[in-house]
This record gives sequence, C-alpha cells and structure tokens, in this order.
Amino acid sequence: MNIDVDAILDTLKDGKTAKTKASLDKLHETLNAYFDSGARDFSITTIGRVSEEDGGVGYQSIRATANKHYRDLVEAWAAKAKTTTKKPPVGPPKRMSQDHQLLERIEDAAVRALFGQIIRERDRYRSEANMLKSTTEIVIDKRPTTYVEPQSEASVELLPSLKGICSENEIKALQTVCTEEWLEKLGFRANALGQVKDELGMEILPRGFLTGLKKILGEMDE
Repeated sequence: MNIDVDAILDTLKDGKTAKTKASLDKLHETLNAYFDSGARDFSITTIGRVSEEDGGVGYQSIRATANKHYRDLVEAWAAKAKTTTKKPPVGPPKRMSQDHQLLERIEDAAVRALFGQIIRERDRYRSEANMLKSTTEIVIDKRPTTYVEPQSEASVELLPSLKGICSENEIKALQTVCTEEWLEKLGFRANALGQVKDELGMEILPRGFLTGLKKILGEMDE
C-alpha cells in the first residue's frame, strides 16, 4: 500500500501554530532522509534521538501527550517503511513453535483463538508444575540422633524427629500442596496412587508423590 506522507503532513499541520508547522516540516525532512538511508527502526526513542541530532524536536517532545501530531507523522513514515514504531527485536527471530505453526493453519479465527488459549493455559500449568518440582525437594537426614538400647524382648524403635529439617513455613508449604483446595485452584486432580494430573489428563507429578509427601508430613506431626 502506497502511503502519501506528504498529504498526511499537510493534514497534521492544519490549524497548528507557525512554530509547530516548522517543527513538523523539520521532522518530516529528517524522517525522509532516515527512510532513504534504508534504516527501519522507527521507534520513538530512535527517531527522537535522530531528530534531535538533526536539529529538530527531541524524544521528550515527540512522546509528550499533547504532541500526538509528531507521533502520527512518525507512524506514517513507519507504515511507509512497512514497519511500526515498536523497537525491532535484537538478534535472529525466534523460531515459531510447532504448536503455533499448527495454530496458523486454523482458518477460523474463533477456533484459532480458543486453541491458542488452551495452549497458553497448558504452558502456564507446565511452568507452575516445574516450579513446584524445583521447590519441593526434600532432603531427609537418616542418621540416628537418639540411641536406642537393644532389648531382647519386643521394643519400639524411636525415629529421629523430622521437624529439625524443615522450617515452619516449609512445612506449611508442603501441607498446602497436599490439599484438595490447592490442587483444584490450579485445575489439578490427584488419584489414590498419589499421582497428580491436569485437566487434559497430562501427568504433572508422578505416582507416589502425594502419598509419600503425606507420609513424611505425618512423621513431622508426631
């Protein structure tokens, strides 16, 4: 599409003061030279610096709320350069994931948006699950701290206390993980085997995780 920036400039100058018109003309001249140089970074930060170095309005003037006419002129030149006023990414573009490649193949916009939301929710649950795994690593010191004298008759073995291993906040965090309310809040569900799955049936925590955790917490409560 051909963008007539000269016509846009005339429209922006309409009703402005002589000083503002002169500033618009100078900015237009700077943007024209910048465009001809082949540069394609039309972000307000960059254009403000280039304009100020060329004797025109600076970044603060362009971004001021009352000076929308300057930004409109920059946006017109950005459109002519087939870009936007956003800062272009640094480095090579990121490779589109397979999920998003499949999304691009869905023609129906409503269906595409629905599946996009499902993918984002799945990624969020996966991220939270990974964070949970990384923060629930428990190290149990099995070295005995209490001497038990051997007896010939049946005796009760005294286990070392586990409360000295975890702080109160850590114990509360582990107890929270075991509650149905916490799992339901994340859309997870647990089965009798101690396995946790998400709404799509994907395993979040392996079998035995919750049952083992509850046994450990039971030792702490005793």
